[in-house]
This record gives sequence, structure tokens and C-alpha cells, in this order.
Amino acid sequence: MNTNKHAIHHMTWKEAQKVYKKDPVVIVPLGSMEEHGPHSITGDYLAATAIAKRVAEQSDAVYIPTIPFGNSEYFRGYPGTISLSQETVISILEDIFRSLIEHGITRILVFNGHAGNAPAVEQVARKVRREDQTMIASVNLWQAVQPGKKKELYGERDPSGHGGEPLTSIMHYLYPDDMRMDLLGDWEEKEQWNDFTIKNMKEVQVGESSANLYFNIEEVSPEGILGNPTQSSAEKGEKIVDHITQMGVTLVEKLNDSNMKL
Repeated sequence: MNTNKHAIHHMTWKEAQKVYKKDPVVIVPLGSMEEHGPHSITGDYLAATAIAKRVAEQSDAVYIPTIPFGNSEYFRGYPGTISLSQETVISILEDIFRSLIEHGITRILVFNGHAGNAPAVEQVARKVRREDQTMIASVNLWQAVQPGKKKELYGERDPSGHGGEPLTSIMHYLYPDDMRMDLLGDWEEKEQWNDFTIKNMKEVQVGESSANLYFNIEEVSPEGILGNPTQSSAEKGEKIVDHITQMGVTLVEKLNDSNMKL
């Protein structure tokens, strides 16, 4: 009998009740299911799951099942992508947070594995803070790899970007049998759209300033790649996972020492 469970979905309600009385940090992992180039799997939520499990097992936290879908509007042109509306993501998050809070949980930590979910996380976190006087913490997982760590891993040329790093290396480490680097050929990142110079998927150059235009990724990169996946490896992926996990454990420790009720 396992009496040291960290996954709430593997507990009975009696076990969950006992754990909840300790007011632990509850990790809410979320990600997306979307294209990451022809070489990498669509289920990037699996990476958020792996991080949540590792952090919980190395700390006093518990975690719930990962929300596998997010707002992936700009990737909908590719098979395998499943996108939720922003309103749906907001509703799901609010219902989850309130289901935890009504049973006495005051420490909630979101592990966000998809940048498109960040606006919804912030909107709901601010609503919960105002209405329930509870602070919600969150971290955008792949942005947790800071420039110094990237330089250590990759040298001077940063290959970060959608379909590039760090997720390609992470998936090499976690799911090596599912990766298809043999399908990776040449790819293009377009620099121009009509008379505009493209800066990123939602920004164009206007003189010395910029303006927003909301591209779908196939308009910028037909292969769905904005970074450089050729520098990826399972060895780098293991280092990145360990790095993010340690950051997550440190964050849990700090939250355990904090009063999240306002």
C-alpha cells in the first residue's frame, strides 16, 4: 500500500481529505496539443505532466491531472492540433481553482507549458484573488530556462522558439521513441509579409517602432518551426528537465512558507 502519494487522482477521497488538511501546494499543470514541427510530437502537455510529477515527488506538493488542451488558435492549420477557445480555458481554470479552494486549499501553483495559456491564467488568478482573497502562483515552464543556462547548453546561438528548443530536447529525453527527426528537412522563417518586416508571430516592424499583426504560424513558417531543433539532444533535455524541476521545488518551498490568503 502506497501511503506517500503525490497525485491526487491516485488518492481516495479519504486520502485527499487527509492531505488537504495540511494545506499543501497543489500543482495544476497545463499545456497544449499542437504542432511542433514535423519532427516532434503534438502532445506537449506531456512535458508539463513530467515536470509536475517530479516536483511533487521531490517536495511536499501534490498535483492534479494535466489539462491537455489550451488556446492554440494560431496552430489550428495543422493536423493534430486541438485548440480550446480562451473562454473555455478561463472557465476550466476557474472551476478547478474553486474546487480546490472550497476544500481548504490556499496554495495553488500553475505549471504552464504553453505560452498561449498565460493570459487566461493571469485573468483567472486575478479574479480569484479579488473574490476569494487567495493568491495563485504560476510559472511558464519553458521560459524558466534563463539566458545563462541557455548559453551553457547551446553556446552563443540561442535556438529557442516554437518547434525548436528547449522543447525538442525535452521530448528527446522524455519520449525518444516518438520523435521523428528523419522527417525534419529544410524549413523557412519568412522575414516579410506584404510590405511589413516580421518580428515574431504577432509583431511587425514599422520604422523604428512596431505594430501588432496576428499571424497564423504557417504564414511565418510553413513547417511550423520558429527556433532551431538541430541542436537538440536527450542529454540536453535531461539537464533542462532537472533544471526546471529544481526551480519548481524551490518555488514550492517558498510557497509553503508564504501566507497565500490575503
